Amino acid sequence: MAEVLDSPWIGTGPLTEEFEAAFAKKIGARHVVAVNSGTAALHLALRLIGIGPGDEVVLPANTFVATGHVVLQEGATPVFADIDPTTGNLDPEHLRALLSPRTAAVIAVHYAGAPCEIDEIHAIAKKAGIAVLEDCAHACGAQYKGQPIGPLGQYQAYSFQATKSLAIGEGGALVVRTEGEAERARRLRRLGISFKSGFVASAGNWDYTVDEVGFKYNMNDIQAAIGLAQVEVLDQIHSQRAQLAGRYAVRLAHVPGVRVLNHPHTTGSSNWIMPVMVDDRDRLMTELGRAGVGTGVHFRRIDSHAPYEQADLPHTEWFWRHQVSLPVHSALTDGDVDYICDVIERVGRG
Repeated sequence: MAEVLDSPWIGTGPLTEEFEAAFAKKIGARHVVAVNSGTAALHLALRLIGIGPGDEVVLPANTFVATGHVVLQEGATPVFADIDPTTGNLDPEHLRALLSPRTAAVIAVHYAGAPCEIDEIHAIAKKAGIAVLEDCAHACGAQYKGQPIGPLGQYQAYSFQATKSLAIGEGGALVVRTEGEAERARRLRRLGISFKSGFVASAGNWDYTVDEVGFKYNMNDIQAAIGLAQVEVLDQIHSQRAQLAGRYAVRLAHVPGVRVLNHPHTTGSSNWIMPVMVDDRDRLMTELGRAGVGTGVHFRRIDSHAPYEQADLPHTEWFWRHQVSLPVHSALTDGDVDYICDVIERVGRG
């Protein structure tokens, strides 16, 4: 980053391209477009798919509001599918039941970094003739059946926000199928502008064209420099998170009133968060807070917010009322996990 700051250029430039190539190699994808947020990646994907007014997009309500907002921003209708309460991921059977002549796409969220049923969701989508957009905001570097999820999808949106596994403060990436889609996404991320050559206008290259209205979604070389350094240590970050998640799972396996989801520590999850289900969630969070342990809830179902029409989602409702996210990050130690589990065991006994 210091080299970028000392250089003549800090905007979208050669390091952004270098980051796109490095991230593509790391996740096994062919075409990666770097943007300024995971939300931007989701939005660009819907624009590439051609989502618009009159279309329906199926998605889980157990996700961050950004996943639904981008559907509304394109004038389409979000249709909420229920989840498998043992995983937090989209229930393929409910997806199948919700398909209609207006369904144009499904957004499959890899909850907590654990891949959803990719094969089954893609099979359903192929038969219905709809697009699949994978929300990989939690799942940077995750694997499905022993393979990186990068090469498996049609469209994938990644987030590099400050709390993510690959954290650069803010940022994101869109994985697409073809070079043509990548070129269009790169134009759309910068207001639809096409320079005759290079990244920007200059004294000898000032001319550009605008063929469609785009957005201000570009990543810059400062962010890319941080991202390049993070890509180098991503495997180490994943290994540490997997170890911590496994330690939680062992310690909490027999605690009354507490249940660990059935796959984050045993599959190719990126273990972005450590979600557990608790009979008395609010009491546990209060006691952990008193013990100096920060927790969170991922997520309040997004169809409970004003911009959305609430759906009948019994598993989602139960899930968000009982879910709590325990700390799992690179600064956490085995001793920290044991301390947290000791507190949870005391609460469970009493």
